[in-house]
Amino acid sequence: MGDEAEVASRRAAGELEATVLAVLQEAGSALSPGEVRERIGGPLAYTTVVTILSRLHVKGVLERHKAGRAFLYAPVADQPGLA
Repeated sequence: MGDEAEVASRRAAGELEATVLAVLQEAGSALSPGEVRERIGGPLAYTTVVTILSRLHVKGVLERHKAGRAFLYAPVADQPGLA
């Protein structure tokens, strides 16, 4: 049964990535992890949002730039492979 939990966990992470990307696309400007978290709502941990944003950045889906002590994230203009 551990395998079922692992598959469900991966599915949830994929859904969360899609939610985070949708929030950033709707925003029309770069957002901080805290702003993304606020727009998603619910009991989502700040560290979880940072992890998802970092993963999307590594995948080349998001660009980020430093603003003070934080990073701001925005979708890249060309998103090949995203459906």
